[in-house]
Amino acid sequence: MLKELNQQRRAKAFTDLKIVVEGREFEVHQNVLASCSLYFKDLIQRSVQDGSQCGREKLELVLSNLQADVLELLLEFVYTGSLVIDSANAKTLLEAASKFQFHTFCKVCVSFLEKQLTASNCLGVLAMAEAMQCSELYHMAKAFALQIFPEVAAQEEILSISKDDFIAYISNDSLNTKAEELVYETVIKWIKKDPVSRAQYAAELLAVVRLPFIHPSYLLNVVDNEELIKSSEACRDLVNEAKRYHMLPHARQEMQTPRTRPRLSAGVAEVIVLVGGRQMVGMTQRSLVAVTCWNPQNNKWYPLASLPFYDREFFSVVSAGDNIYLSDTLERSCRKSSNSFVSQQQSEVQTCFPRI
Repeated sequence: MLKELNQQRRAKAFTDLKIVVEGREFEVHQNVLASCSLYFKDLIQRSVQDGSQCGREKLELVLSNLQADVLELLLEFVYTGSLVIDSANAKTLLEAASKFQFHTFCKVCVSFLEKQLTASNCLGVLAMAEAMQCSELYHMAKAFALQIFPEVAAQEEILSISKDDFIAYISNDSLNTKAEELVYETVIKWIKKDPVSRAQYAAELLAVVRLPFIHPSYLLNVVDNEELIKSSEACRDLVNEAKRYHMLPHARQEMQTPRTRPRLSAGVAEVIVLVGGRQMVGMTQRSLVAVTCWNPQNNKWYPLASLPFYDREFFSVVSAGDNIYLSDTLERSCRKSSNSFVSQQQSEVQTCFPRI
C-alpha cells in the first residue's frame, strides 16, 4: 500500500496536503503524514478546525523552521521506510525528527549516532541529546564519554563545551581516570583556551577536582606553581585543603568533602558491613561467624574474612579507616569478657589484642 501511495505522492495524485518549505512544494497525504508525526497530526487538525483553509482544494502548510532537503528525506522515510543517513546529516535529521515528532525516524537516527560515537564527538552528541530531551542517546553518549575520559581529554571538543557542561562532566563520580592529575590538567587547559572570560571560573572548576587524590609532589611542584592558582585565594584554599589531607592521615575522617570521595574508577567504595548475627538451627539459635559487605555502587554482596570465634556474643563493632574493630565479646557459657579483635579486611587477617 505504501508503495502505491508513494507513487501517487510523486505523481501528485490524490494528495490533499501541500507543505511549502524554502519555496519548494511537497504534496502528501494528510492521513499518511498524521499517522507518523504527532506534530503534523495536531497541526493539520488545528488548520482544519480554524477554517483558515476554506475554499482551497488542498490544505496548505508553510513552514519556516525546516530545511527543504531534510523534509524530503523525512517524507521518503515515511513513504518507503528507507533512509540515507550518514555522519554529515545524522544530527540535522535527528533534530528535525525530534522537533516534528517522527518517533520511528528518531530511533533510526539514535541507533546510527550511537554507533558513530567517538572521543572527538561524544560531548557534542551529549549536549545535543540533552537539548532535544532524547534520553536514550543522552545516557548512551554520557556513559561513553565518562568511560573514555583520557581520550576525550585529548580532543579539542572538550575545550569548546560550556562551563556548566564541563563541570557536569568532570565532577561525575563515574569519570574513568586512573590519575586525578589528568582532570586537573584538563581544567587548566579549558581555562587557558579563553583565559579572559574563563579565568573567573577557576575556583569553581578546581572545586570539583579531587585534589586530595593528587600526588603530594605534583601538588607542590605543579599545582602550587600554576599562575591561575597563585592568583586566586579560593584556589589556594582548595590546594591547602588537599595538602592537609595528605599531611594529617589520622584526621581524614574529619576532613570529608565531595573532593575526598574517590571516583568509581579508583576501585574504592564505602560499603555496609554485616558482622555476625543469629541463625535458627532446628530449635536452637546459632551465632554466625560470617562477615559480608554490600557495595551500593554495584548493588552486590561480597564475603569478607569470618569472625575468629564461634561462641561469643554481645560484642561491639566500630570502623576506623580501613579496619573493623570488635571488642568486649562475651563467651556464652560463662559470660566472661574476652579479647578484642581488629579485622584487617584487605589482607583478610584478624589480630587478637588482650583486653585492657
